[in-house]
Amino acid sequence: MEKGHFGQYTGNARCCADHAHTKVTKANYDSSVKDDAAHISYLKQDIIYDSKHGGSDKQMTDDEKHISKLAGNINYDKKHHGSPAKAHCYK
Repeated sequence: MEKGHFGQYTGNARCCADHAHTKVTKANYDSSVKDDAAHISYLKQDIIYDSKHGGSDKQMTDDEKHISKLAGNINYDKKHHGSPAKAHCYK
């Protein structure tokens, strides 16, 4: 039996553990951004839950670092795969 929280964010499921190695292309750019945004949202909710229920500072710090990494991934992907027409909207 698998342990851990398997909520709405599909990246938590064991079947999707390799999604981090999926290459971003212009064809899957929008889906990738949505997935990273959902992951960031989940991590933020986890930090709030941990802070209210006695979670460790290390866990919350790790979640914050993960959020920063995902935000960096979004910015990198936007520069390399995003639409040039939309580029001015994200400065």
